[in-house]
Amino acid sequence: MNDVAPSDAHIRLGMFEAACDILAAAVIVYDKNDCLVFASRQVLRYFPIPPDTLTPGTRLRDVLGAIFDSGVRYGIAPDQRHKAINREEWISTRISAHWREQHETVERLGRDRWIHFRKRRLPNGYNVTTLVDVSEQKKQEEQWRLDLERIALTEEILETLPSPMVIKDRNLTYIAVNKAFCAIYDTSAESVLGRTIWALADAESAGRIEASDRAVLETGEPFTLAEHIIRADGSDLYVVTRKYRIGAPGHHAVVTVMEDLSAFVTGERAVADGDDALLRVPGGFVEAQNCFDPVRDAERRLLLTQLNPEDLGAMAGRRVLVVTPNPRIEDILVGEFKARGADCCAVTGLREYEAFLDLAIRHALSVDLVVVDDNVPDHGEIVANGHGIATRLIVPDGIGSDFMRVLVEEHELLSENESPLGDIVTPVSLSDDWYIATDIATMLPAAIGDVEVLVAEDNQINQFVFSQILEGMGISHRIAENGEEAVMLWRKHQPRLVLMDISMPVMNGIDAAMEIREAEKLTGTHTPIVAVTAQALNVDMQNCMDAGMDDYITKPVSPDMIEAIYRRYAATRPEKSVA
Repeated sequence: MNDVAPSDAHIRLGMFEAACDILAAAVIVYDKNDCLVFASRQVLRYFPIPPDTLTPGTRLRDVLGAIFDSGVRYGIAPDQRHKAINREEWISTRISAHWREQHETVERLGRDRWIHFRKRRLPNGYNVTTLVDVSEQKKQEEQWRLDLERIALTEEILETLPSPMVIKDRNLTYIAVNKAFCAIYDTSAESVLGRTIWALADAESAGRIEASDRAVLETGEPFTLAEHIIRADGSDLYVVTRKYRIGAPGHHAVVTVMEDLSAFVTGERAVADGDDALLRVPGGFVEAQNCFDPVRDAERRLLLTQLNPEDLGAMAGRRVLVVTPNPRIEDILVGEFKARGADCCAVTGLREYEAFLDLAIRHALSVDLVVVDDNVPDHGEIVANGHGIATRLIVPDGIGSDFMRVLVEEHELLSENESPLGDIVTPVSLSDDWYIATDIATMLPAAIGDVEVLVAEDNQINQFVFSQILEGMGISHRIAENGEEAVMLWRKHQPRLVLMDISMPVMNGIDAAMEIREAEKLTGTHTPIVAVTAQALNVDMQNCMDAGMDDYITKPVSPDMIEAIYRRYAATRPEKSVA
């Protein structure tokens, strides 16, 4: 039997020490009799004990006693650390843990030092203990925890703020929106986050908003603008929009805050110190990113075109009286005049008009302009006896609950060039008459390509984006809100191109495309159908191609994207094909 150590034992020991140094780990090995076999140099970094304590052959109890005497206490519950600790009890507890087959714990040594203990009992009775300093890791974890708490607190504050607020990253992508902002447009945060303004607003508004965002992002100079917004419910919102740059270089973000001034503008409460004057903003409130209401917009344009441009351009500080029995006309005109800086109110008829002027005279207040609705009884008397006040008579043409019906009827009677309303795109209801023809030559001439592009899209904001892009390109179009309506409008108008959203209610875009292709087998025609998808997944693209679609584009759409698709498929009128 040879009890002499191998000649290369010191080499192996040196390599083991070097490995411990590289790994920044302390290693202690005890034999089955709890006597020290090996302790790396790193142990002294963790325990300020005499070096000779780590001599091979030292008992575990003596090593633990030296550690206790050095003032180090580990393995003690946090709620017990303030109590006096008996030396023998502590050593006995550590020996008990030492004899477990496996034991692992993270202990705090001192104020900001954390050690990861691992103990393992081998089958031969030897015990291997490793100690690794995880202080930096614990600090990072603590920092992450604090950061998460701050983020959660920030998100909660953001959500509960009454003022609408959005945050965009350096690519001007929405990364945070609060409930107040979503409430304006009757949408959810999920439909906004991760997108840009080009997917949420018309091209003109998107360009203006992006320009101010980039100026703030590049210069760091705050931006302020008074804006008039039409909410999703049709009500007016007057805000002062402020934009700021935050974050470190390379990680800048743009924060937009909207301060609601509607109550001041509409005169629901005094501005300050009992002053009942309305808030005046130099230059007035500009039209902002609105929830587009085509009916209200058509009504608004019809009314404003009957007023002198000079009157509309010099409203700041003037007093205007509107005479109309129609609440909708009152709402539109009063809102427009106030947005241009005028003091404005409304009365419903001749009697109220005369009472109002008498009251104004008694208080030495002058009225600069009177706008009279011709639906007011005795409106001729108001115009004739103007009391020296500039008076304008307007003809609203049935503005009210039946306005869209009247608008559709008149628009269908007039050609695009003759229509006084311009290129107003009117939706066609599912109750409209339509027809099926088995021969393209038998269709009415107006039904063959009178609409260049048919857009099938259920999201109102996306509908508005498509309309603005196509109108800007001078392309006639129709909007369908679901796949079933898209098929109906295709049958009626035979458009040159169909932009088909894939996900829609009633009938999805895939099924709608398949129904159109089936109908085309009877007519011998082929209408290019381009899928519009939220995500360009391979499986989605294959489904579109299988349904007979010609191409696809992904949201958010842009003017360049639509123009490229239009030039590719619809720039020239398609020829009739023979089946």
